[in-house]
Amino acid sequence: MNLLISIIIPTKNEPAIETLISKITEVMKRLNVNYDILAVDKSDDDTQDKLRSLGIGILVQKSKGLGGAIVEGLNASKGDLVFVMDADLSHDPKFIPLFIEKYKEGFDVVVGSRRIEGGEVIGWGIYRKMVSGIANFIGRLGSGLKISDITSGYRLYRKTVIKSLDFQDFKTSGYAFQIEVLSKALNNGFRIGEVPIVFNDRAEGKSKLSKKDIFEFLLTSVRLGFRRFLRSLS
Repeated sequence: MNLLISIIIPTKNEPAIETLISKITEVMKRLNVNYDILAVDKSDDDTQDKLRSLGIGILVQKSKGLGGAIVEGLNASKGDLVFVMDADLSHDPKFIPLFIEKYKEGFDVVVGSRRIEGGEVIGWGIYRKMVSGIANFIGRLGSGLKISDITSGYRLYRKTVIKSLDFQDFKTSGYAFQIEVLSKALNNGFRIGEVPIVFNDRAEGKSKLSKKDIFEFLLTSVRLGFRRFLRSLS
């Protein structure tokens, strides 16, 4: 495949970053593809030192929230295909080939799903699974998205999708960005597919999901649902 693949990794105090980069390198060498890695970093520990020692590109995050980090990374990406993945080993690079195969089937965005056959979550209790299930239900209801796991951040985007999105028009900066970007890609006529992944919850580091993130996600779902309703009337 004669394409450049960019891998965007939002980072903030990530003890597992060296292990992740090693795993990515192993997978990409096996695939024999051209690739680059860009960390969008907001750390106050030695994460940047580790990244520099590995020769990884670093973009110091200027914006707020996870969504802001992803937008900065997407805008700076050079690849024809652009991956976004977590830095804490929750997203295993071994699934990268599945995303690429799905892209070859004609999909413009590919989401790593924990909810379809072959997908799994390791490390969540009943309460966390219930909250995630409710969030996905509400998000799908509001956005009109048909995929099973709209909150998953492990994704592959075609560069054409990124270029089509006006990120200045986005209303979210946190985890709600994940649903807004899919909704706008769908409205722009792009095909969204999914592949099964095993999500290992926060293998290292601490969870950064806050009550503010949850509230913003719910508010975004309602806003997208209201817009869908207005479009149905026109």
